[in-house]
Amino acid sequence: MAYNISKNSTSTSVKYANVFEIERYATKDGPGIRTVVFFKGCNLKCIWCQNPESQLMKPEVMYSKEQCAGCRKCIFACPNGSVEEIPPLGFISNHNTCILCGACVDACFYDARRIVGKKYTIESIMEEILKDKAFYDNSGGGVTFSGGEPLLQHRAVLELASRCKSMGIHTALETAGHVDWTVFNEIIPNMDLIFYDVKHIDEKLHKEYTGVSNRLILQNLQKLSMHFDNIVVRIPIIPKVNNTLDVQRKIYHFLLESTRVKTVELLPFHRLGAAKYSGLGRVYKMGTAKNLHKEDCRPFAEEASKLGLNVRIGAV
Repeated sequence: MAYNISKNSTSTSVKYANVFEIERYATKDGPGIRTVVFFKGCNLKCIWCQNPESQLMKPEVMYSKEQCAGCRKCIFACPNGSVEEIPPLGFISNHNTCILCGACVDACFYDARRIVGKKYTIESIMEEILKDKAFYDNSGGGVTFSGGEPLLQHRAVLELASRCKSMGIHTALETAGHVDWTVFNEIIPNMDLIFYDVKHIDEKLHKEYTGVSNRLILQNLQKLSMHFDNIVVRIPIIPKVNNTLDVQRKIYHFLLESTRVKTVELLPFHRLGAAKYSGLGRVYKMGTAKNLHKEDCRPFAEEASKLGLNVRIGAV
């Protein structure tokens, strides 16, 4: 079947979006088989972030020490002298002087360097999405807009979501909620499901661990739950940040007393993104914190269930 993907269905058309990955055949970001569009750029800086390459809006060169042979060809290829050997990290691009020409990437025979982030046209994203429409239809799946923080590019999300909805494709959004309420007001008519992050209930600690206050986040969640029914609150369970019954209990009471949210998903902490920090020349602030597992989250799940919430524990 042919689809018309050139027709814009929003009042304010956009042509491009900054994206760092489009993942096909995903199964953890909503029902059925899905395509996840990861938007680049985030206004939170969570110390446990598993995708640090998502934080800046602009593209970056990311390096993999595990794949590097130490040939130094990247240094010789860079026209700006932006690649430096920084022990123990390896051959890191200085993002202040890198012009993203790709010369160091092309010079690497071992695929140890890549540019993360690209400006995609809305049309090209739709083409990727529509490749798997048959899978969405057969599995009850669809498209999930993730990040980074997709709502920093809400016009692009709105354009894509409205096109998907017009074609009968299920739409989901993953957000931390730190945007103006008017953004949600525009987005929600074109969403079927929203995953909403709540990372901590204490404002001071939230700012310490994520870089921003949680006041706007919690206010938006309250409003959103009054206007939109299908919300799953996701709580990342992070060692020495929020992995106590006291903190979790306070989050659950907030949800029950101040929102209409009934479903919670607990996400055990993992270190899968740790190597990315060194590949970007950054420090991983979680130090030597160990992975958590489903059994580590069961006491929190039992407490949520006891209070009347529907709760599930996500995969590591």
